[in-house]
Amino acid sequence: MARNAVVFPLIGAFAAFMAGCAVMDTGAFSRLQDEMVGLKKEMAVLKTAPPPAPVLAAERANAGDIQSVQKSFADLNADFDRMRTDQLAATTRMDDARVEMQRIAARQDEKDKALQEIPGNAERMKEIEKRLAALEERIGKLAAAPAAAPVPDSPREWKSPEEMYEVAVGQVKGGNPKKGRETLSDFAVKYPDHKLIPNALYWKGEAFYAEKDFENAILTFQDVVDKYPRGEKAPDAMYKQGLSFLSLKDNKNARILFDLVQKKYPKSKAAEMAKKKLKEIR
Repeated sequence: MARNAVVFPLIGAFAAFMAGCAVMDTGAFSRLQDEMVGLKKEMAVLKTAPPPAPVLAAERANAGDIQSVQKSFADLNADFDRMRTDQLAATTRMDDARVEMQRIAARQDEKDKALQEIPGNAERMKEIEKRLAALEERIGKLAAAPAAAPVPDSPREWKSPEEMYEVAVGQVKGGNPKKGRETLSDFAVKYPDHKLIPNALYWKGEAFYAEKDFENAILTFQDVVDKYPRGEKAPDAMYKQGLSFLSLKDNKNARILFDLVQKKYPKSKAAEMAKKKLKEIR
């Protein structure tokens, strides 16, 4: 368009000049032809000339606009990446919150279940307490029975308390429970503070059990439970009490003892045996 702005005025001037000089002589006509050739050359030069400076400025402006658009696009991409990162983090937090809510719901279900079981447990505890009271009453009656005549001291000399204890236990296990019981009684008299006293008392109860004197066995085992509740023989003594009641055909009190040994000593071997016995007598 810039080229046309230059060419069209030249053509107009040429036309006006021709109109004004129609009556000129032949020399003037030759000069007009020369001028015409010159104008054509100028037009050719204008057509082949590079774009004027304003066009270059426009292109530079366009290039600046393109760079600005590219920068804006890059900023948008960066913002999009940040938004995507934030969304992923929010999703992760939501997943964690969902898992925590599930755990809370599970704990609440357990609490609700436990609350529902409380009335039944309370009734069961009352029944157990009632049975224990009856059991203690029976044991008290057994304790009130006339005591056996004291066993005289054994004339045998022992090298050590441990030897005396081992011989007595061997007698109980070996088919002579009465002799073993007597030796254990002597042991308790001679060494009342010895660390083997709880075991000696337990094996004395085993001797009564082997002699089928189940009532005295129950009383002796009760001494182990009362005096040494945290000793290693306490669970076994309580279990053997249950077996003694079974031998006396007293299944009710036997069940109480088998149930009690599981509650007081749940990790003991006696608790496992009591659980099996309960299944047999129910």
